[in-house]
Amino acid sequence: MSMIAGIVLKKLESLLVEEFQSLGGVRAGINELRDDLEIMKAFLQDAEARSEFDNGVKTWVKQVRDIAYDTEDVIEDFILRLSQNRSNGYFLGRFSRYIRTLKQRHRLATQIKRLRVRIRAISERRIAFPFSRDRVNESTWHDPRLASLFIDEADVVGIETPQSLLVSWLSEGDHKLTAITVVGMGGLGKTTLVKKAYDSRSIKKHFDCHSWVTVSKSFSPAEVLRAALKGFLEATKESYPEGIDTLFQLVEVLRFHLQQKRYVIVFDDVWKLPAWELVKYAFPDSNNGSRIIFTTRLANIAQSLEINCHIYYLQPLKQEEAWALFCKKAFRGECNGFCPKELEQMSLSILKKCGGLPLAIVAIGSLLSTKKNSLLEWKVVCENLALEMNAESNLESLGKILLLSYSDLPYNLKQCFLYLSVFPEDYLIKRMKAIRLWVVERFVEQEGRSSSTMEEEAEHYLNELANRSMIQVVQLDHFNRVRTFRVHDLMRELIQKKAREESLATIVEERTETVSEKVRRVAIHNKSENPSGEIKYPCLRSLLVFSWNGYSPSFYGFRLLRVLELEYAPLSKFPVELVELILLRYLSLRRTYIKSLPESIGKLKNLEILDLKGTQVSSIPIGVLQLQKLCQLRKYHCRFESSSYVPETYGMKLPQGIGKLTSLQKLGSIEVNGDADIVRELGNLNQLRRLGILKLRGEDGIHLCSSLEKLKHLTGFFMVSSSTNEIVDLDALLSPPQFLQRLYLKCGLSTLPKWINSLQLLSKLVLQHSSLKTDPLKALQDLPNLAVLELRWAYEGSQLFCDSRGYQKLKKLVLLKLERLECVTIQEGAMAGLKELEIISCSVLKMVPLGVEYLRNLKDLLLWDMPNRFLKRIAGDGGEDFQKVEHISRIRGIGMIIEEGEQ
Repeated sequence: MSMIAGIVLKKLESLLVEEFQSLGGVRAGINELRDDLEIMKAFLQDAEARSEFDNGVKTWVKQVRDIAYDTEDVIEDFILRLSQNRSNGYFLGRFSRYIRTLKQRHRLATQIKRLRVRIRAISERRIAFPFSRDRVNESTWHDPRLASLFIDEADVVGIETPQSLLVSWLSEGDHKLTAITVVGMGGLGKTTLVKKAYDSRSIKKHFDCHSWVTVSKSFSPAEVLRAALKGFLEATKESYPEGIDTLFQLVEVLRFHLQQKRYVIVFDDVWKLPAWELVKYAFPDSNNGSRIIFTTRLANIAQSLEINCHIYYLQPLKQEEAWALFCKKAFRGECNGFCPKELEQMSLSILKKCGGLPLAIVAIGSLLSTKKNSLLEWKVVCENLALEMNAESNLESLGKILLLSYSDLPYNLKQCFLYLSVFPEDYLIKRMKAIRLWVVERFVEQEGRSSSTMEEEAEHYLNELANRSMIQVVQLDHFNRVRTFRVHDLMRELIQKKAREESLATIVEERTETVSEKVRRVAIHNKSENPSGEIKYPCLRSLLVFSWNGYSPSFYGFRLLRVLELEYAPLSKFPVELVELILLRYLSLRRTYIKSLPESIGKLKNLEILDLKGTQVSSIPIGVLQLQKLCQLRKYHCRFESSSYVPETYGMKLPQGIGKLTSLQKLGSIEVNGDADIVRELGNLNQLRRLGILKLRGEDGIHLCSSLEKLKHLTGFFMVSSSTNEIVDLDALLSPPQFLQRLYLKCGLSTLPKWINSLQLLSKLVLQHSSLKTDPLKALQDLPNLAVLELRWAYEGSQLFCDSRGYQKLKKLVLLKLERLECVTIQEGAMAGLKELEIISCSVLKMVPLGVEYLRNLKDLLLWDMPNRFLKRIAGDGGEDFQKVEHISRIRGIGMIIEEGEQ
């Protein structure tokens, strides 16, 4: 909520600056409204935290939120009306401008007065019924985490292996003081696992003294140390000494008590990184095998420790373990733990929502055990889990544990996390999609890193959500960045409800009955009717369509729309009404059937992202040059044609003058087609981070190098020549962009450009059709951060060599169509982190790389269209090189079958 107020305040500031002349006498009212909101914003951050426990505060926050939203509507309606007047050509002079805006200014003045009356009213109510300044003590409600300490043995499944591992870490290994960190989201069973290991007979015997401390979110260092000391003393039946109150005294007493003893202490549910820094001096290292255990939702707790540390990432229960636990809880009594056939499908649906969380399985299974074994009753529970997890309901404790993490988020991350509720169930969310949407929704604030883009700032947000176990990372890329992620089904149910309550976003799906006219964002999931035909959304800011099942797109009436996501829409023509949405910032037509854009696209002057990836649009109209705020223009599609190994890339033709769009940060892919002026203009786009260029001729090289030298912020560059044998000279690039991380050169090269080895941050390099005469593997081996190297038709020699110091960070190596390659040598010590090796259609290569046996981290070897004599050497039935590759967990051979008698 405080972020909403902040966004509105920025809009008021912008309105005062940009529309100074048009405002006239209304400026004073806007200034007063801004001051009122500033004061309210100061109260909001604290009030939001307390609203979780105080219904009065919750009501006040909702009223302020409504005013902030209404203020935003008033501002944007005024801007919209001014824009329409300008487009009608009425501004012939200053006086004419003043007269023409008189009606709008009068309307704005009236609306501001009404807003200020409402602000005064709720301010007076806050004074008449003041909030308690004391935070509600969270211990006044039953702390559901306590149940994890006293869980029934029957409710524990699937922890035997991790429990054995923890016991071995506790009782074996280094004698130095060592930490053990168990990481996972709430409800996963971290406390239960650690308690079982901590209480085991062997651990009780192994250590001289023990203590268990449950760390509250609002802990003080003295409280933590006092609890630790009491725990140690109670275990040995000693009394707590009087007069020990200060932090310094507690540290001294604990150090004295623990000196020369082998101790184990558990800090359960640690929430903040500074926790250890403030108490660590109380725990001496007597070099006798003492251990400290942390359970936490924060993945980076271990990084802040200055002692040896083991990290265990607790995983959800496997399907069979989850099913056994669910049946045990849901079918007690006469069913004796067995699921009746008629409830099997419904049980599996409910179990899927639990997502392997033991706490959720036990809580929901116990609730279902109180119901009759009726399919309809179970269906009601399945469809209303978010309601069941609310206060004063059967699953209240489960809901509170899951929402503890949300409540602890900084205010700027809360909006981002709630926004993830717009994505459908089981949807794999791509990192960049979430980041782009957060940025255009204005959820991201630049926090002191002036050189970073808003997208780079948003990536910090995403990493923090992952660190806090708020999202489930599904796939990492080769650079250890999140590629795809999802939100746990139960958490998604909770944040969908919360987002709806806060008017942040609403999901329209088959069982949705009513939608408020004041809704700001709508996501369409599996809707069989056209929502725009059912209700008008005059305040709608974002429309995201994830299902086109019977949805006929129509965009009339969405005059305040800023975000429009139409990926996979069944559109063959650009909807003409879209150009009237002049506040639009984000338009995704990705993978639609659209083939052209209208000249009037230039009316969308607030557009920041235009995504045409996967469309058939081949040319961009000159109207795009009016989009001075455009940050991203992305259009390319791929199609397999001349090669079955690598697709061809097709882009777009740009109009002359593209160099005027100086806000561009991502542009690609441009088809140059002999237009040297376009290549020269690229040098004016000094904010570019990503650039893709296609159909370059050899003579374009000199102009390209000149432009690239001016693009100091470039991190990704993709280049394709007009034909596979076209040589583009890149040696004129004397000062390459030093922040380049990804480089694709798909062109002929007379020699490998010397400047490549100066790219200290380069993490991915693809060379295609280069036809190099000298060994590129040896030439590039000193690049310190290279993680992916692909050589495609790139080398005409017979030998590739890498010495022992080369490629220390390489994770993936691809050798494709190196048709004269006979031997690859990798010395011991090189490529120590290599995980993937692909060798494709290297027809005269005799054997796997010499030294492949040293690549102990190699997990995946792909051999595609390789000769039989090569494959026979690694066959398990007596192949000469089998022992060299038997450590590789997955070996795939595609496109060739080994037959008896073939050489």
